[in-house]
Amino acid sequence: MKRIYTLIMLIIAPFAYSQESPREMVFVHSYHFGYPWVRQYRSGFDSQIKEFVIHDFQMDTKRRPKSDFEVISDQAWAFIEEKNPDVVVLADDNALKYLGPRLTKHRIPTFFLGVNANPRQYVNITGNISGVLERPLLKRSVHMIKKLQPDAKRIKVMMDAAATSDAILQTSFANKKSLVINGIEVSAYLVNTIEEWQQHVDSVIEDGFDALIIANYAALKDSQGTHIPLEDVSRWTSQHTEVPLYAFWTYSVGKGKAIGGLAISALEQGAEVAVLVNQYVESGNMPVISTPKKGAMVFSEYELDRWSINVPEELLNRAELRE
Repeated sequence: MKRIYTLIMLIIAPFAYSQESPREMVFVHSYHFGYPWVRQYRSGFDSQIKEFVIHDFQMDTKRRPKSDFEVISDQAWAFIEEKNPDVVVLADDNALKYLGPRLTKHRIPTFFLGVNANPRQYVNITGNISGVLERPLLKRSVHMIKKLQPDAKRIKVMMDAAATSDAILQTSFANKKSLVINGIEVSAYLVNTIEEWQQHVDSVIEDGFDALIIANYAALKDSQGTHIPLEDVSRWTSQHTEVPLYAFWTYSVGKGKAIGGLAISALEQGAEVAVLVNQYVESGNMPVISTPKKGAMVFSEYELDRWSINVPEELLNRAELRE
């Protein structure tokens, strides 16, 4: 009889488990769903994550003033407390900076993605936290531009003056405004307003640059404090630059925007952090922090033609081509 009971339990156990309530997750976004980066990493995340009920909170720190950030973080924390999740995912630097310390203090399993700074600047790395770092592939991008523009000597990199850009400067530029990579001088500029951004673009030839890379620019505002849409910045820059335009993010590439670049893939960031969450749920052990290194080589055929740039076969064979 005991043997029959054991057999019955083995048969019904999987069905009983499947009827359990799904795990709860709070996903805190530093930015907002209208930002292409957010939509793309969320798509990658959804493609890999296993059964969770996901509750989203958008901090919207690209568009809202820095003076609001403490209030926003308190609202996000109240949201987390209300949902009482099994896991929290924090997207990008501001979410980790403002919420990470509280989460680690309360020992809530936490995962981050899209973080440019050293995460130790924001939180103590404990057994309750892991995630995926975001690192613009600066050196490899310069090597790529050298293959497309063999005579290039100087490259200007432009970013807005937000926290993410400060983190990029620290990690990719060793906190320097100018570096020499593969014999090319690379100079970084953090820009406060769209008016200043436009001045930098208009003077790129006068300042002696051969190419322009636009990095992080989603937080640009005008002199009155009005947020400038990402798409408007991309298209204005492409229209007015007098040197070939490249980018670090795939959403910046296309007809009427950047030629291309060795870009960070938001899809890859989202998918990889979902895999880490799945590993934690299955094993109970927090996986190690990772850094995706593939990148996505993307080119716009229209912009290549516009600038009369020929892509070497070795690059073309592993590139994604779009309009």
